[in-house]
Amino acid sequence: MRAIAPGLRRSSALLLSCALLTLSACTKTPDLPLGQELPVKGEEVLFKDISTLLTDHLKEQYASDNILRDTHPKDNGCIRGNLVVNEQIDERYRHGIFQPAASYPLWMRFSNSVEEITSDKEKDFRGLAMKLTQVKGNRLPLPGDEQHSQDFLFLGHDAFFAANPQQFFDFFDANFNGKRLRFLLTHPRGAWNILRGAKVYNNPLNVKWNSVTPYALGLPLEGSDGVQTYPTVVRYALRTCSDNPGQMTDSDDYLAENLAEQLSKGSACLDFLIQLQKDPKDNPTENALISWDEDDSPFIPLARINIPPQSFTSEAQKQFCENISFNPWHSLEEHRPIGGINRARRVVMKDISDFRLQANGVERFEPTGHEVFE
Repeated sequence: MRAIAPGLRRSSALLLSCALLTLSACTKTPDLPLGQELPVKGEEVLFKDISTLLTDHLKEQYASDNILRDTHPKDNGCIRGNLVVNEQIDERYRHGIFQPAASYPLWMRFSNSVEEITSDKEKDFRGLAMKLTQVKGNRLPLPGDEQHSQDFLFLGHDAFFAANPQQFFDFFDANFNGKRLRFLLTHPRGAWNILRGAKVYNNPLNVKWNSVTPYALGLPLEGSDGVQTYPTVVRYALRTCSDNPGQMTDSDDYLAENLAEQLSKGSACLDFLIQLQKDPKDNPTENALISWDEDDSPFIPLARINIPPQSFTSEAQKQFCENISFNPWHSLEEHRPIGGINRARRVVMKDISDFRLQANGVERFEPTGHEVFE
């Protein structure tokens, strides 16, 4: 659950017409206090419906082939790195992994989002999934399949294509049943986000990465009514802190090629930032269509990701990365995912991963960060 619906590259004219519609038809954002989310009664049934919808489509799509990810099947490079927390990190942000000078080996997988293997020359949302390893602390109980990881998901845009799990289901259901036009015409904000977010880049490290969904930073407080409030809610972002060369070429795989060329000669880095929820309407937890304005809530650097020189093109490493499972609920309690899209991810991403690995005859594993490939 990280990408837009299939067929983006075939729909630019359609998206433009949708984007020009009035945005007054946008989804209403629930009226919530700062630091709260609003689970919907019975939403677990919807989450399972999403899993079934996507799994059935994968069975049809890969009836006689190895099953790839439901979205983001093409990687633009899967590389190792190390996240180092700033030594002078403000005490307000010292929760979970964010302790002064703390360091974590990690894996990062860059990707194109569309559900088929596509050319890097085509406009698309880009994705980045990141897994920190050797993480210690109290963990979220579900999905419970990893014990020492902290996962983060990013898109190359600052807003999602669906506000909530129901829109996510409706979006893919419409795509799979030939009703995409109708959906986009009745969801102009989602169409606008798709139009703005579909881009081309010369290097995956130059993308402005954003989590597009919110997360806790610290443990919640529980009121007398039993409602939990998170004192600090954030979105995550990554920004380059290195010179990342590369040009678009005739190759369909130039993003991975440019990254491989860069890392064969030198290093790179990304700054890890947070954006604070300052207003529940401008920075909603239950509407992922809404970007959080940087002018109102500036990005705050907490850590740096150092990427050493390396080679990542061996078949063994590619297969290893293909079989990694990412889920933002692979997490410490202090970084609990917030909002409906994230609550759906807890169930759907586990279900899809289980199905894919089992169908491909792969046993689930948890990376250590010390893997070495020839």
